Amino acid sequence: MKQLMKLKWLCLLLFFLSSVCAKDKTIISGTVTDESGEPLPLVNIFISETMESTASNDNGSFILVTFSKDQITLNATMIGYKSYKRKFDLLKKTDLKNIHIQLTVESIKLSEAVVQGSSFSSESGKGVVVSALDIMTTPGGAADLYQSLKTMPGLTQVSESAELYVRGGDPSETVTMIDQASIYHPYTYESAYGGLFSNLNTNSVRELYFSSGGFSAKYGNVLSGVLDIQTKGLPEQTGFSVGVSMAAASLAGEIPMIKDKLGMRIYSQQSYTKPIMWLNGSLNEFVSTPTSGNITSITEYKFSQTGRLKLTSIFASDKEGVKVNRAEYDGTFNGDTKTNFLNLQLTELLGERTLIKSSLSYSTHDSYWILGILDLNQYDNSYKLRTDIEHDLNCDLKLSTGVEFEKRKQTFSGVIPEEDYDFRPGVGGKLLNEKIEENHIGVYAEIIKTNLFGFTKVFGIAGIRSDIFPGLNITNFDQRLGLGYELTDKSKLRFAFGTFHQVPEFRLFRKEDGNPDLKSMEAIHYVVSYDYEINDENSFRVEAYYKDYNNLPLENDLINYDNNGYGYATGLDLIFKGELPFNLTGWVSYGFINTKRKWNDYEDLTNSSFDITHNLSLILKYNFSAMWQVGVNLKYATGRPYTSVIGSVYHSNANIYEPVYGKTNSARYPDYKRLDLRLTHINRLFGNVFGVFYMEGINILDINNLFGYTYSSDYSNQQIIKSYFGRRTIVFGTTISF
Repeated sequence: MKQLMKLKWLCLLLFFLSSVCAKDKTIISGTVTDESGEPLPLVNIFISETMESTASNDNGSFILVTFSKDQITLNATMIGYKSYKRKFDLLKKTDLKNIHIQLTVESIKLSEAVVQGSSFSSESGKGVVVSALDIMTTPGGAADLYQSLKTMPGLTQVSESAELYVRGGDPSETVTMIDQASIYHPYTYESAYGGLFSNLNTNSVRELYFSSGGFSAKYGNVLSGVLDIQTKGLPEQTGFSVGVSMAAASLAGEIPMIKDKLGMRIYSQQSYTKPIMWLNGSLNEFVSTPTSGNITSITEYKFSQTGRLKLTSIFASDKEGVKVNRAEYDGTFNGDTKTNFLNLQLTELLGERTLIKSSLSYSTHDSYWILGILDLNQYDNSYKLRTDIEHDLNCDLKLSTGVEFEKRKQTFSGVIPEEDYDFRPGVGGKLLNEKIEENHIGVYAEIIKTNLFGFTKVFGIAGIRSDIFPGLNITNFDQRLGLGYELTDKSKLRFAFGTFHQVPEFRLFRKEDGNPDLKSMEAIHYVVSYDYEINDENSFRVEAYYKDYNNLPLENDLINYDNNGYGYATGLDLIFKGELPFNLTGWVSYGFINTKRKWNDYEDLTNSSFDITHNLSLILKYNFSAMWQVGVNLKYATGRPYTSVIGSVYHSNANIYEPVYGKTNSARYPDYKRLDLRLTHINRLFGNVFGVFYMEGINILDINNLFGYTYSSDYSNQQIIKSYFGRRTIVFGTTISF
């Protein structure tokens, strides 16, 4: 059966190839230069209507072949330069040879993210655009990439952590990649409630691609979502910025060392949360207030006109001492975490049509958790080598292929409680000293075809992928397919289908309490989306999806775990972004989801822990003038499911009550509601010195949102565990750039 499926997909790929050059073509050629007349290589040149594309060579020259016969929009884009856009009517037989495109330096360099059918990407002109400025000024987002992404459709507000819950999936089902390398712990303040912010400085991001379903065969061993980040490259000029707020201080610099050859960017931040907690009355919740520090550095060397060598590094650490009230024990949770990430990336354009990217990365994550008897050290390190190749074939066909090898090791050592309801110091505990190691080999091939089946308005993508885990004796085979149709010059209809596999947590393969013969989890994605670009400022998207889960790990009395778990997630996402009444700008996003699972210790098919029925985000911004802006962030989400305690049993020998639970996830927490406000003032202080001053009110209505419940010693009384922003929080800050 698998061989038949492989043959079917191979035939489909060959059919795509066979339709190449089936129509008359038009050749567009010319050169791209900067303002001084110097040629610009590696400029991305494409046609908006068909997405036919090419890149300029070392001399700034380009040749672009199109099969369109109507009006087209020619675009030229390059990081650090203003985009070029010009319309041509092919019916008028306009001379399209020797076109001269001049790009001017962009005075304000902001990366962009585009929402396009289950994804956000950096290519403008494809959907609903969300700029880096939106991320930096979103109220309550702390200028954090992850927190701001959570205002987009497809992501559910399960908690206030930075972790991404994508369409019914656990956060472990979404992978973050930085310059081709995987990073498994990208958060600060990791605990049982997840991490709070990103370790990666938002200002270091050049491009991002986020997908919540139906994504490319480029990404493997992941069930639900992908966040693919590309960092910035060579700085053009020297610049520095200093930031100070009630919660943190930051210093950033961009330093060209050898003009157009070698340069460095460095971003550092140190948090000190005591002032903000003193002001907002939450000091009594901590034994030691949380502190964190991180440094992100990017060094790039341009060794040829088209060749780049980039070293990206992240060094982050944090500590916290939080008072914890449990039914059996009141104590302190102490967390101490260190994360290191190094990635060396080589990029080269071979000829005019082949782009190759290779990266070699190393990352470590070392954390200590202490709470009563719990004394756990978790160490996770990985090595990864990856190469991706993109080649523009003749006419309207692009081929992408790649291979990756990863070696990952996880170590768990220390003491954990015998029972999950008894963390008291001095009680019996389990000793851990486990090392889990595995290799992963992935390979993929994918084609992108415009003018599909001879129709100028039809485009498609098809790919195949295989992931191999030799130590676990697992080989996965996935196929992905996407089709699109341009209904009008402003609207597109898309469909995506694919199979996705992911290996369960390594700990489930242990012989002692797992099953070494487990197989990969599987999800099948079906996605239909409609995009409508109302005008240059306003865009709308609606998308329906269905995910079918199979082979999920399920507890088994005889063999600990089997692959008989299953489930589904179905829903609808909407987003509108642009100009709103009363001179407001912003976006509104809404997501509906219904998701159920039977996995892990679930006895029946029931509500998933991520079944947040309704998710609503409303981001509004109003500019009083060019220097003053006020922003509003309104969030609403259905309360998440949880398993309630319905009684207890007293164990006299241990002098403790054991909770008795009701039906799995049969109860729900109260609905989540939060209103954040932000006032921002931007001004030139003198010369080239600019200042950004802001005041932010988080949870300004002081709504008592919660993480969960704790109980009295006999579980007869329920008490609230407040969320991160369970009380009103006021923040002042400024950033000076020069």
